[in-house]
Amino acid sequence: MATDACERWFRRVHWVMVVPGLIYMMYGSVWNLLNNYLYNPLTFYVDTAHLQWNTTFPAVTLCQVVNTETIAELSESYFGELRDPLVDSLVTDIAFYGGACYACDQCLAESGSLDCGALRNFSDILHRYRAPCEALLSDCHWQSQPLDCCLLFRPLDTEFGRCYGANAANAAPVPPGTPVPPKLVSNRVTGPGGLHFRVLEDVQLYLHDEYSVPHTYVERTLRETVLWGMRKEIVVRTIEMQNRESVHDLPIERRNCRFPSEIADHDGQLYSFYSFSSCAVECFARTQRDYCNCTHHLMPRPLHHETPPSSICSFEGLACLTEHSVEIAHARKQCPCLSSCVEPEYFVVHKTENDFAADTEDGLVTVRLLSLPYERFVRNIAKTDMDLFIALGGLIGLFFGASLLTAIDFLLNLCYLTAFRARCNRRSVTMPTRRTFRRKRLSGAGASGTWRPIQVTIGPETGSTGAATGQPGT
Repeated sequence: MATDACERWFRRVHWVMVVPGLIYMMYGSVWNLLNNYLYNPLTFYVDTAHLQWNTTFPAVTLCQVVNTETIAELSESYFGELRDPLVDSLVTDIAFYGGACYACDQCLAESGSLDCGALRNFSDILHRYRAPCEALLSDCHWQSQPLDCCLLFRPLDTEFGRCYGANAANAAPVPPGTPVPPKLVSNRVTGPGGLHFRVLEDVQLYLHDEYSVPHTYVERTLRETVLWGMRKEIVVRTIEMQNRESVHDLPIERRNCRFPSEIADHDGQLYSFYSFSSCAVECFARTQRDYCNCTHHLMPRPLHHETPPSSICSFEGLACLTEHSVEIAHARKQCPCLSSCVEPEYFVVHKTENDFAADTEDGLVTVRLLSLPYERFVRNIAKTDMDLFIALGGLIGLFFGASLLTAIDFLLNLCYLTAFRARCNRRSVTMPTRRTFRRKRLSGAGASGTWRPIQVTIGPETGSTGAATGQPGT
């Protein structure tokens, strides 16, 4: 008896100590597993099977920048030689608005000293002072094949006004009936791509992926100022991003990026495809409306609804934007924009420039790939739902010896016992119970040594005991 008691106490202590320890260790393992599943769902690796790749050439966007000599010549032709000197400053701030218009105070009713009646039509000023595509660039070649510059460089509205982009998906489409220029792609057949063109005005050159747009905070290495008459060559290396099909099924909040077709704000949408830069420009427009209830005249217009004239800033609105320029610049840096899932990486590995080369009248610009890429990043899901299910099952089996088979068996036994118990309870209430006592000895005269079976029936209504029945036995 003492041995049995010691064994029982040993088993109790063993289970009290072991089971909580196993539960604690399993809790930590499951917590780490769920943490990785929820917050680190993606994995990246480098793919080097580059023989069959088609590498998209970087988008090249040209935006005209201010040239004081050109502004003075045009202002002289429009306003005469005896114009107010403030006119040139005001025209510069309007045609090439850069976030502040300090000359706009001269056109306000209470403090203005300049007659700005002829300058209130901003669209007319842009038409006069901003060069169209034909006057901005010429002599375009892709892989030594001549192309129509204005078919290759399509209009692209940015926060700097009308720019012209080649290989840009958010640019204006080619007019119907016009031959579509080829997409700029490099592979083992074409070799590393090279784009050549001449600029006829001072421009800012931006390099970006096909879904992005130029904006204020573009990396300094991916933008170049090209002056008229300057020869420049830019050599680029690219590493693209590939996504497995399963990545599309992952929610945006978990993969922490958006594909070009996943628009963040349909009401304020300015571009057809999503990118970090397009989201930043849309957020910039919202920030301007929050502070001054209008956006400056160079901003792109929404795609899905008409822009009322009151939402485009006048001189008063530009003065408001100037007053709050610091707050607006700080607020736009806080915009909750996710990166693009397909955004590649570009590295400018070499730049050469020759100021005012003697053998050319206009600036010749060359943008080319250093070589065909030999690697690219691949984004894939680290753990699928099935991987999580298998890992949880493995942990339960490791710590408690359970499996799917034992779980099913336990559930079946539980259901069987529940059903059996319910059936027994129901029969005990609705059916009489019959009990037979076989060896009941009779008492009384003439019954010595005689045993007779007695059946006792207990009914639910009366609870009465039935009479003894049966034949006498010997």
